[in-house]
Amino acid sequence: MTGQRVLYAPNVHQGGGRRLLLPLLEHLRDDASVLFVLDERLAVPDDLVLAGDVLRVVPSVRGRLACERGLRGMIRQDACVLCMGNLPPLFASCRQISVFVQNRYLLDQVATKAFGLATRLRIAAERFWLQKRAGKVSRFIVQTPTMRKRLWLTLAREAEIMPFVPCQEAFASHAESPVYDFLYVASGEPHKNHRRLVEAWALLARQGVYPSLCLTLDKRCHAELYAWIMTRIQRYHLRIELVGNVADQEVASLYGKSRALIYPSLFESFGLPLVEAVSAGLPVLAADRDYVFDVLDHPDVFDPLSPSDIAASVMHFTFQPAGLKVECWSAARFLDQTLYA
Repeated sequence: MTGQRVLYAPNVHQGGGRRLLLPLLEHLRDDASVLFVLDERLAVPDDLVLAGDVLRVVPSVRGRLACERGLRGMIRQDACVLCMGNLPPLFASCRQISVFVQNRYLLDQVATKAFGLATRLRIAAERFWLQKRAGKVSRFIVQTPTMRKRLWLTLAREAEIMPFVPCQEAFASHAESPVYDFLYVASGEPHKNHRRLVEAWALLARQGVYPSLCLTLDKRCHAELYAWIMTRIQRYHLRIELVGNVADQEVASLYGKSRALIYPSLFESFGLPLVEAVSAGLPVLAADRDYVFDVLDHPDVFDPLSPSDIAASVMHFTFQPAGLKVECWSAARFLDQTLYA
């Protein structure tokens, strides 16, 4: 099991990383020269059968180290490796290693105390891993100018900007009668800023204003945050619905059922829902942060640290359609410039 080309994603299995990885797998499905290094937890559609060899990685320290040791013999010296999980291989080296970086926790020295101990240790280990192996990387790839700047400040390395996103057309054909005033597509990590958003909804309720809001928050993964939001819903009679971690095809339907996207995240490497919302024809109300201005043209923004400013912005929002500032790349174009370059 060796590969002339290697798609290396042993730590990608959910969220935005998975949504970017699946279109690449679909595009590469018939290429038998590709070795796929994938997380054992990654759910792949039943009809997606890969012609190349597939190495599934057990998501544990022992499993990951076993994989990294094995890759030293699997990755040929003349191979081209595309890394989709922020990190290069730990031991293997070859002609060309391209690393796609989309995790700002690895580039920004932001506090991680809101996470559990296991997550804090993992982030610290991955920061160390990236810094120590950066010298073996041929190319770093990011999606925005802000990420290119952060990577330079952290690693003193230049990065190429390739704003690759999944197929935008999938979000343009799901227009339905609005069910929600606002939609927030996000998991429950601390930087996603759900608490301030819900506090803003409580402030609106005290003024007799009850906009509807849909949250894609998974109760199993973020039980404490989920319970906190439910208590606020009951106390202030908020019109907030938590639909859980919906399947990819259901996300497009949620955009079609919503009047606008609200996006209070404190930082992102890109902010994929911003692109999806614009593709679906939705207005966008977002945080006054660098990543928003990287992606959107003249966005409507608020101070994400201030529930009162979020509430005021919701009250005065005009629901004007948003526009994109970037030209998004398809999976085919992205792979042509990386794995087949």
